Amino acid sequence: MNSGGRDVDRELVDLVVAGDRDAFTSLLQRHQRRILNFIYRMVGERGFAEDLTQEVFLKAYEALPRFRGEAAFGTWLFRIAHNHCLNALRRKGREIAVTALAKEPSNGNPLAQLPDPSAPVDERMEQRELHAVVQAKLAELTPEHRAVLVLRDIQGLSYDEIASALNLEGGTVRSRIHRARMELKEKIRNYLEA
Repeated sequence: MNSGGRDVDRELVDLVVAGDRDAFTSLLQRHQRRILNFIYRMVGERGFAEDLTQEVFLKAYEALPRFRGEAAFGTWLFRIAHNHCLNALRRKGREIAVTALAKEPSNGNPLAQLPDPSAPVDERMEQRELHAVVQAKLAELTPEHRAVLVLRDIQGLSYDEIASALNLEGGTVRSRIHRARMELKEKIRNYLEA
């Protein structure tokens, strides 16, 4: 918020609608990383995610005059990104390649978490392996379950923001998150026991 109490994103949206293209660049810079991260988690392929991110921002730009501000701009943007991901996956007739997230080198993966460099070598290797397993198992979830987990556990959105972004009831969000977490936990447990 600025000193006047108005939302910075809303002010930028108003400027874009009034014809200020630089304001859209500011909006893009404020949200691009989070949207790319979300889309990458949804589709599992960096190049595909980058293309979809550009398309999402183009759609958002075209839809800005219709933005009513009922939800935060970022939440509205996640809704566009989620719908666009689902449509793109359906259109291409594909789900995430389960191994795509695990195979991509961490230096090219914006989501990779580097192990603690002070940890012993064997512990760092275990951390990397576990991270790759979690990524691959996340990719096995349905797009609906992936979306709620990524938005809640990675993007840090509230239940209300997720409900708004995905056009769901609050109870549905809670139950989906619970089921998705349980499913992911079971997939990881099965892997570790194998």
